[in-house]
Amino acid sequence: MTAFTNAEPGAIFSFTGIEDIFDTHYGIPVTPTGLECEGLLALGHLTDRHVLAVTNAHNRRVWGHRILPSRELDDLIPFSTKHTWILTTRGDGDPYDWEYEEAVADAEHAQPATLINVEWLANEDVAVQSECPACGKPSRSTRGAVGPGRTGWANYHRCRTCAHQWPAAPAYPLRLERERTWPATQDGSCFTCHCLPDFPCTDGCTIRTDPVIGQPLCARCRAQHPPEIWQQLAAVAYGTARQADTRDGQRDRWLYSEALRGTPPAQAAQAWSRRVIQTAQRAAARTTATAA
Repeated sequence: MTAFTNAEPGAIFSFTGIEDIFDTHYGIPVTPTGLECEGLLALGHLTDRHVLAVTNAHNRRVWGHRILPSRELDDLIPFSTKHTWILTTRGDGDPYDWEYEEAVADAEHAQPATLINVEWLANEDVAVQSECPACGKPSRSTRGAVGPGRTGWANYHRCRTCAHQWPAAPAYPLRLERERTWPATQDGSCFTCHCLPDFPCTDGCTIRTDPVIGQPLCARCRAQHPPEIWQQLAAVAYGTARQADTRDGQRDRWLYSEALRGTPPAQAAQAWSRRVIQTAQRAAARTTATAA
């Protein structure tokens, strides 16, 4: 137990840097702050170089994010970093509940700290490498986005060369247990986009169950493919995936997106199967390398 967890509720204490709430990056104790972890608190007054280093390391190691170049990153040092002195107090909740307030340097129990506001930094997930289906260039990151082929948010790769976006193949172990199934769409929404009867994607767009795939489609999405492509999509099981199963949902998005590019659905289905196997192999290899 540390002085932090041993302190009585309301008592002022000093962090030692070995508390469980801290992650150590380059020898610097760092912990997130704020209700949505929009800030970082590092013990000590960091140099500009160390601010950038611990911010990058924390995003990569703890959140699995890669920080992207942006105006907010340019402004991180001059506008979003503050060297201050803090007084820390045990909260009234569980042993790990605490608060801090800024103080003057000569206040009793005050200790130096660096506050970093990371709320607006642009980032993307560090992901398993996947080759762009349009130009073949590799991508090693994903971002949450809404795309064609399936309602809802999902992880997409974005090619830095040609800007094409494609659904990411899953990178987690095969599950053998049976899972509860859920309907593919809710509230009568279109299966391939986010529109609802009361919020159509285009003026006058209507939604009805398509007899080919057996799912509700809006008029705009139905018109994106000719009837023969819808038949071919149905033949490779497009539209039969469970909403709760991200792997199947990503397959639907892939099939639909590739059909928009002119790839025959049967060919797209084979390519997806290869990508799933390749992604699993790469994820396993990366895990083994990290463990070593």
